[in-house]
Amino acid sequence: LSISSATYDNHRPWYLEECPSSIATTYSSANINQPAIVTVDVPAGCTKMHTGTSASAPLAAGIIALALEANPDLTWRDMQHIVLRTANPTPLLQNPGWSQNGVGRMVSNKFGYGLMDGGALVKLARRWKTVPEQHICTYEYKLAAPNPRPISGRFQMNFTLEVNGCESGTPVLYLEHVQVHATVRYSKRGDLKLTLFSPSRTRSVLLPPRPQDFNTNGFHKWPFLSVQQWGEDPRGTWILMVESVTNNPAAIGELQNLFSDVFSGVDLSH
Repeated sequence: LSISSATYDNHRPWYLEECPSSIATTYSSANINQPAIVTVDVPAGCTKMHTGTSASAPLAAGIIALALEANPDLTWRDMQHIVLRTANPTPLLQNPGWSQNGVGRMVSNKFGYGLMDGGALVKLARRWKTVPEQHICTYEYKLAAPNPRPISGRFQMNFTLEVNGCESGTPVLYLEHVQVHATVRYSKRGDLKLTLFSPSRTRSVLLPPRPQDFNTNGFHKWPFLSVQQWGEDPRGTWILMVESVTNNPAAIGELQNLFSDVFSGVDLSH
């Protein structure tokens, strides 16, 4: 599980990394003059200065341990379902960037589906029935000529992919994870932005611009994971938007060979 952080007063901390793989949030520190997390410390005693996502992840692990104590038969996918369904977005909705996905759940690149709720999570864990076997459905998008495709300056390109959910094989009709593998070379990697649109019009920023990323190699078959389409039906038209936010007209690069989209989930039609 990818876990994000919130300050004690339900705001975004300065160190937060926005990511569509984040499924939920726990509390952590903010600025140096604001409350942090109290925990045990080495070599002995306690500290009241535990900070960052390094504090959020252990809090999430502790809550999950309580759920596993209540129901030891839970799988890693069961736990993701339970965390997502019991997460509470309400205290964090004052922050910008929230949207509603195709099945009506509020989701955010900053906070996932909201704050983890230990009580609700354990209560649901006690009565949870293991989810069906996970199916994997893979599609490849091969670029038409020219391939590789030159890119330069500020640009925007949309690539569409028609998906039937692998109906004739191992069908995925209820999405859990979406993974996009992409290969792009560019003068400044930090100027690239990747956005994915599902058939339900859920918009996921897979890769935001990063001003301090000056890498010139781009990325080769990098996997970008999103859980923001959870529960949606993948069948229909998917759109991957690749764009540059550069102000440098001399910036150059190329899109290479293919994109692949990997959909994982279950068939709930039976």
